[in-house]
Amino acid sequence: MTRPERGLPRCEDLVKTLRRSRTFRDLAPMECGIGWPVPIAVIQDGGPRVFARLPLFVLRPDPAGGADLFTPFATATLDWSTGRLVEYTDLRFKEPHRSRQEWAHPIGRFPHPAVEGLSNAAYRALRTRLFGLYDELFAAFSLGRQPDAATASEFRELLGRLLEPCLLPSYRRLAPHFSRQYLTGDHLPHEG
Repeated sequence: MTRPERGLPRCEDLVKTLRRSRTFRDLAPMECGIGWPVPIAVIQDGGPRVFARLPLFVLRPDPAGGADLFTPFATATLDWSTGRLVEYTDLRFKEPHRSRQEWAHPIGRFPHPAVEGLSNAAYRALRTRLFGLYDELFAAFSLGRQPDAATASEFRELLGRLLEPCLLPSYRRLAPHFSRQYLTGDHLPHEG
């Protein structure tokens, strides 16, 4: 694993390292956006392990400002302890029953209303804070624990603000347990 950039939360550094990797450049289109991580906590060989699943989606810049967002087409999963890419899943292949039209048209825009009025510096500060909270979640999960209530509450609030609303259904599909626990809003009937 590479050494984190000075001052960056580890999770933010892992995302930047993934983006710079040759594997990522070979698999993902140049205009690919990387979504917020989904923690995947498992028990392996009798101990807790944590992985970060990252939704990948097309992000088409608009010359007038902002960008069109598309449904995530793939996920990249990193081992939290090493930063190593352990899985790349092309959702268009994995879920062939889904119509190709699902990936052909924009589903939303960035910036979305909850962050539209923020300066670039203010948005980046909130983004870095959320990545810091991700670090706290991943650290707790890697010890087989839940994050403390204050961390979980701040995480829910900030993720709810920064996550693009158009991507929420994709997060619910990719990670129903995480969505029920950490994403606010109405849940689908099958999510319980």
